[in-house]
Amino acid sequence: MDILEGLKRYRLFQPAVDDAEVIYRNAVVRIDSHNAFMGINMFRKKINFCNFPFLWGIFTLFFFTYLMIETAYWYRQEIEKVLMTVTTFGFSIQMSSKIYTFILTRKRILEVNQMNLDYFQLDVVKSTSVKKALQRSSSLTHILVTISLFTYHILAGIVATGPMVLGLATSNKLLPLGVEVLHSDSWIAYFVNYLMQFNLCYYGAFLTTTSEAAYILFVLTATGHIDAIIGLLDELQDMTKKRVDEAKVSEQLFKVLQIHQYHQHYMRKIVDLFQVYFLLAIASLYSCVTISLASFVLINWYIGMVVVFFASFQIFFMCFLGTHLQMKNDQLMTVVGSFAWFALPVRDQKQAILFLAATQRPISPTAVLGILNVETFLKIYKSVYSMLMVLLRVKV
Repeated sequence: MDILEGLKRYRLFQPAVDDAEVIYRNAVVRIDSHNAFMGINMFRKKINFCNFPFLWGIFTLFFFTYLMIETAYWYRQEIEKVLMTVTTFGFSIQMSSKIYTFILTRKRILEVNQMNLDYFQLDVVKSTSVKKALQRSSSLTHILVTISLFTYHILAGIVATGPMVLGLATSNKLLPLGVEVLHSDSWIAYFVNYLMQFNLCYYGAFLTTTSEAAYILFVLTATGHIDAIIGLLDELQDMTKKRVDEAKVSEQLFKVLQIHQYHQHYMRKIVDLFQVYFLLAIASLYSCVTISLASFVLINWYIGMVVVFFASFQIFFMCFLGTHLQMKNDQLMTVVGSFAWFALPVRDQKQAILFLAATQRPISPTAVLGILNVETFLKIYKSVYSMLMVLLRVKV
């Protein structure tokens, strides 16, 4: 994260203001400006889905499902094209999970967004110490949202246009995805198929960009809660050492408990929001990686390595943010471990002990193999590696 924060010296990654609430609101506006290209809006309470971009996108999804089955049957004798169709279908499952999480169950998005807006209106958040604690997470939010908005569009652009450029250079009719409208070697069929696949890449790029940016926004807002709790605990520790008036100490403890209770409730909402998304996304991307690597080993399917790269990037991105949240929880537990709760007024010690116990059971996003973090990412690739070793022995 220190490396990412170093990007703040570049103008592109510098937020216009230092206020965490303003940075959050600006991020929401940026995400929904990308949603507008698909005819949707994540954060507005009332929207009309009866618009051409959205209806065309839904038609594209159903049409793609039909084309996937039809193309796989048509090329059932050509293993490479069948593999391309299967891996493309794996990515479509992931896209379906995004549609379910960020569009069909948009009510949960609105609830989490409203919780964040209400959080910034709390009196405790308006204090100088809490604002200072939120600056780091808010600036990191701006950096990662900016990176995601640029990175996914660039990657989607490479996927969509790379095969055409390579095909023109080698006089081959290469397509980016594994589904076709017309099964022919003619240039007319090639351009019809390419337009359809470019349309799929367009919607996939924008949906991936906005969903990942929303995930970043919500997770880093949660880390901001933890930073605020740590800052308030440090102040409370100083107050007990200086033997400040008991009423002020009790007031400071109340602020800590208020934000922590809010954070616990917020994390339950986050877990509920992303549970289906993580389940389907990780499972589908894992299957894409497994099939592509196996195909590369068994039949030298080199395109499979491109699929592996994009699937691995998405899995790692989700796990990376989960690890950052886990590190913040570990930092909180370290601070709590050195907190002298026994120095508090007797009437506050019971509440403090309950708070200390609650911090030992942090709530984290979960995936197929457990808590979503880099350790889970390594478990995924350990299982893929084990399978590859078996295949290599069979091949030999």
